[in-house]
Formats: sequence, structure tokens, C-alpha cells
Amino acid sequence: MVFRSQLSAVNRSALSILVVADDPDLRETLARHLRNRGCRVATAADCLEGLKAILLSRFDAVVSSVVMLSDGGLWLWREATTLRPELLGRFILCGASPLPDSFGGPVRSERFLSQPLDLSILWAEIRAVTELGQVEPS
Repeated sequence: MVFRSQLSAVNRSALSILVVADDPDLRETLARHLRNRGCRVATAADCLEGLKAILLSRFDAVVSSVVMLSDGGLWLWREATTLRPELLGRFILCGASPLPDSFGGPVRSERFLSQPLDLSILWAEIRAVTELGQVEPS
């Protein structure tokens, strides 16, 4: 039997994740998977919506598509980590192909997953950035 006080303690310790993707199927698949893992999940359909969420709330990690119709995940990363430096090292960028070497520099502090996404690898990456803070990307 789980008591109400235990439930609120569990909810307070749940990871808070922001998922930003303009593809509604991808966005909802990722959100559902993370909710099933016990996370509190917020979603955004584009970078501006994602940045607004980042300004209004605190997140343990951000999962974002690299390529979107508006601006893109790298723009979101630059803006978000400028406004909220504590998010540096807590972005997981997803895309069809690896980031070009020209993106080097600080973006190297983030993690990149190729699509199609393996949800178990995504979960492992989220656990890594939230348990260890800023760690070297794999």
C-alpha cells in the first residue's frame, strides 16, 4: 500500500524533462516513454515554445531535435545555456546524422543521439546527465 505522503515524495524526486520536437509523433512517443519511466515531462512543438518553457520552469534535462522548421535545436541550446548556464551538459540532441565537426566547441559538452532513437539508450543518457551532472558525452 502506498500512502499519499509517499506519493508526493516520489513525485518531488521525479526527473523533470523537457522534450522539444516539431514532429508530433516523435514528441509524444518520447514524452510517453519518459512518463512511463516516472519522469515529469513537458513538451514543446518548436524552439520558441521550448525556450519559453525553460525560462518559466526548471528541468533536469532537455531532449531536443537538432533540425526543426523554426530555428533548430542548436539555436535552442545556445539560447537556453546562455540564459540558464546550469543546463550546460544537460541537453540531449537528436538528429538523423551526427553533428558536423564545425559545431565543435561548447556543443561538445552535450550528448547526441542518432535517429531512429533507441529509447533505452535515450534513458541511459538522461540518467547519466542527471545523476552525474556535467559529464563527458559518450
